[in-house]
Amino acid sequence: MTVMDEQSGHTWGIDFRRNEGQRLATRQTVSSGAALTRSYLAMNAAATLIAGFGLLQNSPAVIIGAMLIAMLFGPIVGIAMGLAEANLPLLGRSFVSEIAGIAWVLAIGYAVGKAFAGIPIGSEILSRTSPTSLDLLIGLVGGLAGGFTYVAAGLTSAIVGVAIATALVPPLTSCGILLAHHLPELAAGAFLLFLANFTAIASGAMIAFWLAGHRPAAADLRKKVLLPRLISFLLLVVLGAHLTLTLRQTITHSALQSAIRNTLSSELTKMPGTRLVSVTLAPQQAETIAWVVLRTPQPVSPEQAAHLNDMVNRAAGRTIGLHIRSVITAETTREGYVYAPQLSPAEDPGAP
Repeated sequence: MTVMDEQSGHTWGIDFRRNEGQRLATRQTVSSGAALTRSYLAMNAAATLIAGFGLLQNSPAVIIGAMLIAMLFGPIVGIAMGLAEANLPLLGRSFVSEIAGIAWVLAIGYAVGKAFAGIPIGSEILSRTSPTSLDLLIGLVGGLAGGFTYVAAGLTSAIVGVAIATALVPPLTSCGILLAHHLPELAAGAFLLFLANFTAIASGAMIAFWLAGHRPAAADLRKKVLLPRLISFLLLVVLGAHLTLTLRQTITHSALQSAIRNTLSSELTKMPGTRLVSVTLAPQQAETIAWVVLRTPQPVSPEQAAHLNDMVNRAAGRTIGLHIRSVITAETTREGYVYAPQLSPAEDPGAP
């Protein structure tokens, strides 16, 4: 659809009325980007190394650099066009290229994890182990945008933003590093993020190509891609349902953690010198355990812990197992102690 500005004469919007020559040029561009070549493997290797170093350094800027040079996006676009046009040769080549790229990135990520096993897992890696339906939506919109960059004139520069938004190499690299650290559950979460992006991008780009006129030339060809399209759709639905449930659990977890933190912060004002450091929830089969760290001049007594636990249970609307770790601290000025540390009798070396 296009809109003409009468004053300036400029045409605004995207024109989907494309002739066969334009579709052929797009098909050739997509096919070239989906090819399994030495350059494809080399650039993905470089992207994985950069992503691995950035993940271990907790450096978002370095990770973004890896997204820009990665080439896993090309075969996914090839898969999308193969599904849209029922182009089985392109679909097959693109799928082989993507599988090879996935295995290549995972292997290099694993090697990076083994080589730097002494570096602890940081927040940049852990943030890629709990995908939600929001990640799936980002991938879907990114796939639509990515498809449009191939079929609309003047949008080629937008592919850079699409590459950043639809991260592919960082979650795969995180998966390899986590496998090297023998953390299979977290590695599965990172791979699930990649799978969600992969499925959503392919679906979104396929829709963009279909709207631009890239469709099967004959009815019998449409039947040949019916099963792959159905698999893609079902995978998208299953991932959407699973990740939506994960998002709801995350929201519930955050709300509970916030309620506990607010309740404790309010009650701790009655305990001079005591400060809340952290609240960590650990769901168990019987009840949820809340591990609480306090900085305080004297240990929290069992009676105080019982009172705090009752207040937390009331705020949460359910039973919470409150475990309090008291970190003994002192507050001092030049005039002397504001809050002097006091050890419990069991810890006091001068106690009888």
